[in-house]
Parts: sequence; structure tokens; C-alpha cells
Amino acid sequence: MSKRKTAKVESALSDSRAAKDMSKNMNKESAFINLEVCEGIYQHNELENAKAALHENTQIFKGNKIQAFVERLIVVDENLKDTCGDGLSPFFLENEKHIYEIKKILDEKMMVDNRPLWKILKEQGKCDVLSIPDIEEEILSPLEIARRKRAFEIFNQIYIDKSWIDVLFLKSLKSNKNLLMDEFKESKDILTKLTTSEYEIVMKFLKMNHVRCPLYANRYQQYPNKEALKKFQEAYLYRVQYQTRRTMLAALRTIRILRAKSDVNRLLNVVESVMGDYVVVKTHRVMPWKFEFIAEVYNTVALTLSEQYTVPNNFKVTKDNALLTLLRHQMDTVKDFPKFKFGDRSTHQEPDLTDPNMLRSRRMISRLEMRMRFAKYSIEKCYLLYQIANIHLKSNRGDECSFAAHKAIEDTCMACNKAEYQNKKSSFQINASRRESKLSTVSLQRASKSSMISRGELTRPHSLSSLVME
Repeated sequence: MSKRKTAKVESALSDSRAAKDMSKNMNKESAFINLEVCEGIYQHNELENAKAALHENTQIFKGNKIQAFVERLIVVDENLKDTCGDGLSPFFLENEKHIYEIKKILDEKMMVDNRPLWKILKEQGKCDVLSIPDIEEEILSPLEIARRKRAFEIFNQIYIDKSWIDVLFLKSLKSNKNLLMDEFKESKDILTKLTTSEYEIVMKFLKMNHVRCPLYANRYQQYPNKEALKKFQEAYLYRVQYQTRRTMLAALRTIRILRAKSDVNRLLNVVESVMGDYVVVKTHRVMPWKFEFIAEVYNTVALTLSEQYTVPNNFKVTKDNALLTLLRHQMDTVKDFPKFKFGDRSTHQEPDLTDPNMLRSRRMISRLEMRMRFAKYSIEKCYLLYQIANIHLKSNRGDECSFAAHKAIEDTCMACNKAEYQNKKSSFQINASRRESKLSTVSLQRASKSSMISRGELTRPHSLSSLVME
């Protein structure tokens, strides 16, 4: 009983069967032990075997001992009715294609192939040289991540009602740095093991509830009429579309106000928040005007950036670091490390100390690169490459800045006009050959100039970097 409360179903079932074998050896059939075996099979999500075991025990025992088995039979029959009842047919009709795909994947996993690994990989057309093949990392799009998150929340809301927020809190504790602090060497491992085990226990019980009454059964019980279900889905879709439209109009209004105020930093933060967290999880079904909105936002950003770059009258190219000064780039970026003083903690440097600004920039670059994988439009790719180049420029990484800026120019020119792209590509190659003869000390200035050029005035409404073509 105590093992079942902690979701140790396999161990509890093996103990019950061992007790049943002991009672058989003593020629004493115990109804309580047999009931525990049936309960273990039931909690192991084997509904058919549990029903068979309960029927078998009703034939073995007589009198009042049968009552407990009959009551459990009623529960099992209701569970089988939910899983294989009227709600199963509509679910199969809606997801027939996906069910066959999943069955094919499961059959491949169950199939045992005793041939050498290199023969299997050779037949599949994969690399058969490595003894240990690389495991491909599953990269999910932001839309798929949001879909799974929403499905997980709905799953918890259906089975545990208002306590679903506690499950999300418990899941967040598994990676919460405020709880699992690196400074506490001993307690970190203990708390990590504790939060992981408790979360697994909760998920096991939720899966048991899902097996006994699946999601399609819940939906069918709530909407047995197809017309009522379709009407509810359409009403929900229209409500989401209306709310999305209001949110997009509010975002455009904020972006235009910030452009009028020439507040570039706040504008870039708002655009990154809206486009990186909200628009990427919206489909064309919910947001039919998605491309028009993306073009409007990024064109506004490009115009705002181009308007701020004006050359002052007293600007001289012969000055030291003239281009960096023109870009308002901080020249004095080297940190003055304090000298160590015995007894003064403020001067003590940790051996594993990391720069928070560097970590922040790396985190931002990884976020932008992840968005680049799933960006569909050239204008969005150009904006992402500009942001990456800007981060590299602020971190004094001139080569990376130059590479990202030139890639933004090339990709956008190629998307705008093939002939113009060929001309620009030849000019880039000539400039690259000339740059090889220059000193390495001016590489940062050249990268800054490339980043500044990629932020020039916009001439085409559908592209952010077509300004370079002028």
C-alpha cells in the first residue's frame, strides 16, 4: 500500500504476487492478497488483465468475500467503457493519419535487429564508420514548444482541476537556480533528486488517470453533439483572432510612438519582445495578416535606425577611432580589476567567476540564432542578423560582426534581386581582396562600418536591408 502511494507500481505488484505464491504454498487462499494483486494490475494500467483477474477471483471465493471483487469490476468496466466507448470512433476518424505514423514508429522500436550496427546504417544510407553514432538533437520550433506547453497545461487542468498550477510550479523547481544554487554543494544534489522524484510521482498518477479516462473521452462526454463542439471551436477561434488583432494594433501603436520619440533602445526591446515571444507562436489561421504585420514592424525599425545616423559637421575621418566614435561605441571597455587585499572580500576574485554581460550576450545570440532556424521571410532574417552583428560589435568582436553584417546584406540582396545580387557579390569579393592587404588593427573599424551600412535608409517596403542597394 505504501509503495502504491509513491507510484512504485511495479514493486508493489511484484510484492503482492510474491505474497500470493506464499499463501498458495501454505494452502491458504487469501481474498485480501488476491485483491491486492488485482489492484496492482489495475494500477499498472492493464485494464483487460485486471478484469480477467477479478472475474477469476469471483469464481474462487464465495460469500461476502466476492463483494470487494464485484465493486472493483464495476470500476474497471466503466474505465473500459470510457477508453473503448463512443468517444473512440470520432477520435480515430480525426487522427487516423497520425495514429498510423505513431504505430509505425512503435513497430520500428519494438523490432529487434541482431545484425552489426554498420550493416544497419549502411542499408539506411547513414554513416557506418563511427562505432558510436552521434545522437541527433531534437530542435523544436517556437510554435511547437508553445503547442506542447499549452497541451500540458490543458492535460493538468482536466485531471486535477485548480491544482494544475502546483504541477507547473513543481516542474519549474527542477531547474530553479534560486533553489538549486551552485554555492551549496551538498544540498544541491539532494534537492535536485527530491524535486525530480516528486515530479515523476505526480506525473505517474496523472498518466494513470489518463489511461482510465482519456482526453477524447472527456471531450466526448462534454460535447456529445458534433454541431455543438464545432460551434464552440469556431467561437473560440473568433475570440482568439479578435484578441490577437487588438494586441497587434496596440503593439503597432506603441512602436510608432517610440519611433516618433526616437527612443531606439526601448523600440528594439519592444520589437524583440513582441516578435520573439508573441508573433512566433501565432499561425496564419489565428493571424491571417502575419506577413503584413512583420513587414510593417521591421520597416519601422529600419527607418528608425536610419534616421538616427547623421554625420556631424565637425566629423573628421583622420581622428583616432572616428567610425567607432560616430557609432557612439564605448572605447574604454577594458575592466580595471581591483588589486587583491587580504581581508577585503570585495577584492577577492572567485576562480569560476564569469562575466554577466558576456553570458547575457551569448544567451541573446543563441536566442536569435534559434529564431533564424525557423524564420521564413528575408526581412526577418535580416533583422536577426543585424541584431547579432550589433551584439558582436558591442562586445568588441569585429570579425563576427563583419560576417553577420555581410551575410545580412547578401541574403537580402539575393532575395530582392538576383542580378543586383551578382553585382554586389563581385564588389564584395574585390573589397575582400583589398582588405587582406590592410593591417589587422583596422578590422574593428571596418566591421563597424559594415554594421552601419546595413542600417541605412530603407527603399523597399518588403525588405529591411534593401537600403544597401542604394
